[in-house]
Formats: sequence, structure tokens, C-alpha cells
Amino acid sequence: MLGLSLEKIGMDKKRVFLVGFMGAGKSTVGSLLAGALGWEFIDLDQAIEKQQGKAIREIFEAEGEPEFRRIETAMLNALASKSQIVVALGGGAFAQASNRASIARLGTSVFLDCRLEVILTRCTDDGTRPLFRSSQLRELFAVRQPLYSESDLCIDVSEMAPYQIVHSILEQLGSNRNETFILPS
Repeated sequence: MLGLSLEKIGMDKKRVFLVGFMGAGKSTVGSLLAGALGWEFIDLDQAIEKQQGKAIREIFEAEGEPEFRRIETAMLNALASKSQIVVALGGGAFAQASNRASIARLGTSVFLDCRLEVILTRCTDDGTRPLFRSSQLRELFAVRQPLYSESDLCIDVSEMAPYQIVHSILEQLGSNRNETFILPS
């Protein structure tokens, strides 16, 4: 059991953004973290798909990556009106300088750092991740890693289960709330 809260690193904004490469576990961990905090969980890619009425893959194919990134940035900036949210970002969202600046203004970013070899075992080429099909996947990973490292917190999640990751995030965020979060070991 952990008695934790979020004062330590500016959590008065009450927004946590999970950052990392596709397959790092942002959506799984985000849902669990939001549950532990009693906050809303938002998967940014799913929110885009809902708003646009089509899959990310279809947006990439029909309108191109630049249009997808424009939509993504607009959706991200719209989160300024919400609080007590945990947001799982798409793998490329934090790679955009303007998005990094918005996230820094809006809340706390947490990089779920996962080795590419682990990610490759987690992700299948089922067509839902347009950039996963890229022959330059390793290059994309190498380019994005230093950008992800600009996050407020960085956690190596390569060998951790989702509940262990949540535990680590909560520990690193600090405590001032009088709540107890019960996480399985």
C-alpha cells in the first residue's frame, strides 16, 4: 500500500502525460494510474479516432502525417480545459517541439522508457500503427528517445509489469494527499 499524492513536482496542474514509443505501455499504464488516482484517463489517439470518425491509419493514408500531427496538437491543446486527467500520448506527440512546450505548461510528463527489443515483442504489425510498418523503425526509435528524455520523469519500464510502473510513477510524483492507493504487488 502507498499513501501518495502529487504536490512534489508541480502537480497543482493535475495532469499527467505518459510519453514513449509505441508499445511502451502508455495506454495500459495510463488506465491503471488514472484508476489509482481517481482521475479520468484519456488515450489521445483514441480521442482523435473518435473525433475524426476514422482510424489513425486511415488519417495517415488519406490526409498524411502532417495533417494527423495538426489534429493531434489541436486535441492536446484542448486538454487545457480539463484537470485530474492522465493522458496517454501517441508515440509521435512528444516528438513535436510545440507539443512538448504545451505539455510542460499543462502538466507533468512521464517517459515510459522501453528497449526496442521489448517493444518488438509486444507489438504486432496489425496495421493499426502506421509508423510500425516503417523500414526505418530503429531510426525513428533512435531519433525520438532523446526527445522523450526531456520529460519531467523517466522510468525504465522494460522489465516491469504495469502495476509496478504505476507504483514507481506514484512514488516519483510524491505525496501530500491523505489517500491510500492499493496496488497489487
